[in-house]
Amino acid sequence: MKSAATILVLVLALTAISVTSGDAGADAARKLPSFEMKDLQEVEFRLTDERFKGKKLLVAAFGTWQQPSIAQARELQKFHKANPDVEIIAFVVDSLAEARDFVAREQLTYPCYKSDPATRIGPGFNRLFKTRKGKVLTLNKAPFVMLADADRNVYYAELGTVSAETLGKELK
Repeated sequence: MKSAATILVLVLALTAISVTSGDAGADAARKLPSFEMKDLQEVEFRLTDERFKGKKLLVAAFGTWQQPSIAQARELQKFHKANPDVEIIAFVVDSLAEARDFVAREQLTYPCYKSDPATRIGPGFNRLFKTRKGKVLTLNKAPFVMLADADRNVYYAELGTVSAETLGKELK
């Protein structure tokens, strides 16, 4: 049942995302849409907040119970230490209590955000991931990571565990 729960919880983790209206052309397809989220203390944030303006972003999601996700959380910690100027938005795919326990246990120092079932996922978010055959990928797995420049252009997006070293190379 954990795999079915993974799919459901990941969708819920990204439910705060709402795509801004406007051009749905090729440029819009690779631009990070605006979204809202709550951190693990339930403080609300928006991608348009001052703390995210003019910064490179790493957006990620990981669970607390499966080894690839745990490994991704640890790789993000290594990346964070080496690249403190990159703002990390990491969705922890689990209940709020489990997410808080996981962050404390793993001693994660980058910002983590909770899953929030209140809003439906924006349809444009999955277009940020290119597939080999050019098809749109449905986000139904964790972990994933993506890097966006200060203008919110996504230039790297990958499903599965990505090492801190690879992320560092992609950042350059």
